[in-house]
Amino acid sequence: LAVHKPAGLVTYADSAGQKGAKELLEKQLGKRLFPVHRIDKDTCGLLVFALSDATARELTALFRSRVVKKQYLAVVHGVPPEKGVIDTPLAKHKESGTEPAVTEFFRLASTEVEWDGERRQYALVRCEMKTGRYHQIRRHLKGIGHPLCGDPEYGNGWDNRAFAERFGVTRTLLSAVAVAFPDRAKQQMVRLKTQPDPDFQKVLAAFAWKI
Repeated sequence: LAVHKPAGLVTYADSAGQKGAKELLEKQLGKRLFPVHRIDKDTCGLLVFALSDATARELTALFRSRVVKKQYLAVVHGVPPEKGVIDTPLAKHKESGTEPAVTEFFRLASTEVEWDGERRQYALVRCEMKTGRYHQIRRHLKGIGHPLCGDPEYGNGWDNRAFAERFGVTRTLLSAVAVAFPDRAKQQMVRLKTQPDPDFQKVLAAFAWKI
């Protein structure tokens, strides 16, 4: 089962009383679902669930490998190079040490604006994750000086306030827009695509960026 998860909803509940996409879908469909991967609460976009435990194990293994192709759109501070690969190892989440992480990015559009007497530059980038680490895209882009707009943890405070005032956006501008993985039973690729949430699209329209 593939769905578009809106921003503001967790993938699945981590605590009692909380409801995530998994719980809402299970109630709607009247059947149990099995998470295959997850995307952050603030991130909108494609989310895949399995309908059986066996399929979940197979798909989870795929999503942890480099077989699955995942594409994200992000609005970032500044203007990064036209394309590049970030391979800086990242600190493990809640553990000591680091682990390999690779993110490839492509600049799709950029603009310069003057707000409150400040000249600012922003860009739209497409990111392809070669690994799946904790907050990988957010940490990698911050590491090269181009944090995501609206990101409360890794972003630029001035940008975050400006986007909240002008567009009403108070979340990280990151959207999972495409995923592709092999269906081994049918011996073909499953390719899924979606569009970002309306708040993300409002920013794209304001900057006259087309996707």
